[in-house]
Amino acid sequence: MRRYIVQRILLTIPTLLGVATIIFVLMRVVPGDIVLLRYAGEGAFVTQETIVQERARLGLDQPLWRQFADWIWGAAQLDFGTSMWTGRPIVSEVALRFELSLQLAVMAVIIAALVAVPLGVLSAIKAGTSVDYLIRVFSILGLALPSFWVGIVLILLLLSVFHWSPPVTFTPLRVDLGENLSQLIWPALVVGYRYSAVATRMTRSAMLEVLREDYIRTARSKGLKESVVMVRHALRNALLPVITVFGLEFAFLLGGLVVTEQVFNLNGIGKLTVEAVVRRDYTMVQALVLLMASVFVLVNFLVDMAYAWLDPRIRFR
Repeated sequence: MRRYIVQRILLTIPTLLGVATIIFVLMRVVPGDIVLLRYAGEGAFVTQETIVQERARLGLDQPLWRQFADWIWGAAQLDFGTSMWTGRPIVSEVALRFELSLQLAVMAVIIAALVAVPLGVLSAIKAGTSVDYLIRVFSILGLALPSFWVGIVLILLLLSVFHWSPPVTFTPLRVDLGENLSQLIWPALVVGYRYSAVATRMTRSAMLEVLREDYIRTARSKGLKESVVMVRHALRNALLPVITVFGLEFAFLLGGLVVTEQVFNLNGIGKLTVEAVVRRDYTMVQALVLLMASVFVLVNFLVDMAYAWLDPRIRFR
């Protein structure tokens, strides 16, 4: 087990290096120049000398291999430089937005898990009954309705029924718990419902497959309580694919909620990424993509560890 963990950690190095190389090349291939966009984007006149000086200040006059080497060396020391657009350190630009996106992702995944696992298990146990059909309708609606539309409807309901709208300014959890939750609980509910629909169907399918296995019939024939059979034998094995779904959802939520963030006026990682791409902020985009890739690698690693904990056969291999 220890050897497997070491191997997985070592494999993250070429993975992240490959991601860094690809995003560095792509940002240089995409048409557009941050200097021209910043100084002459609104049709203002700017001299060629000013453009050359600004490119030299940003280091864009250096050969590509030198720019890449300097960026990789800084990233290895967790120094991602400064934003080419704002001139502020990237770490400070990302920190507050990452805190918001991370909390929203955690809350959404918790809500999705609390809804999906019980409903998926119940749907599998009551397969073919009216309860099963109601749960399946609930999950299909979650898949069919866009999160941003559900968010808009929720905000309109809060305004029309309760004459209240969520705060527009983010308050960190450590500063004011009530103010923080009053802003993030609503997008977390919307996103959590959307992803609980996927996890509910996955849980139902996995449970139905496990309940047909021989060891479930053996456990029942031994006289074990139905609750013990469901929780210790069926659910534990059925959770393997469900954990994969939750892991991928969590990693995606950190940077993929651009439209939902716009609806609820949240200044998160997704919105920052879009702004950085539009502005051709090379250093910011590179740092954000590398951050998201690191999150995906870490989540996949934790999911694999959860596999080994849930199924001893994987651990022994």
